[in-house]
Amino acid sequence: MRGHFANDVGPVGIVLIMKRFLLCGVAALSLATVAAPALAGNVAIVQGSFYTPNLYNSLVAAGETVTEISSYTAASLAGFDAVIHYGNSFTDTTALDTYVNGGGRLILTPWSGLNYSLPADLQVFDNGGNAIFSTSNPGMTVLAAGDPLLAGVTLPGAGTVDVGYIGSIGFFAGATQVANYNDGTAFLGHKNVGAGEVFGINLHLITSDTAFQVADTPWATQIVVNAIGGTGGAVPEPASWALMIGGFGMAGAALRRRRAVAVAA
Repeated sequence: MRGHFANDVGPVGIVLIMKRFLLCGVAALSLATVAAPALAGNVAIVQGSFYTPNLYNSLVAAGETVTEISSYTAASLAGFDAVIHYGNSFTDTTALDTYVNGGGRLILTPWSGLNYSLPADLQVFDNGGNAIFSTSNPGMTVLAAGDPLLAGVTLPGAGTVDVGYIGSIGFFAGATQVANYNDGTAFLGHKNVGAGEVFGINLHLITSDTAFQVADTPWATQIVVNAIGGTGGAVPEPASWALMIGGFGMAGAALRRRRAVAVAA
């Protein structure tokens, strides 16, 4: 029967059937992935001097669960999916290091590396630099277009918005370079640390330094939302697997029907 089927359908027919089989499975997985809602994260924002709740409000509006904290320990951080830190107040690098190595996501914004010397494993950017409180956006250059940190993000053009950041810093060795400012300053990057991940977003988002101009903008909020979700590969939900298996099943049934017809003929 196998020889009869092969002779009737031919090599080209078999290839076409197998292509349809694979396409059905891929389409089912893609549909499930698109249809699956994004899971909201449980996020902490560390408060301090010159704090403004603009980013807090934007993240809540985006569906994140956000808690404002003014102090922390390694134990208290363990309950959060992500922690946003800017280092302008209380900083415990040992607690942060324990949190990230245990699987947490640490999002560093100015002034983390300027006011404090971060340990090497937490550095996405060089320590130091100089303070730029508010200036016309010099423009941004994307270095890794497919990076998940930029998913759904359209960066603003040069001169279209005022921004604040730490100037004259580069990427730390081993960090994934995602984008920089056109003046050569590092802008976006991340690195894996233990079971967790550290993100560097060199943009004033949670202090009064241009926060009212930037933190409310969709592109800036989306970058933070992406960091909260991490950059690891998406794993299909159980429903996604069910749809994909269903697609394979339908393709297999079609193949069996085609084979039965060929044998009967």
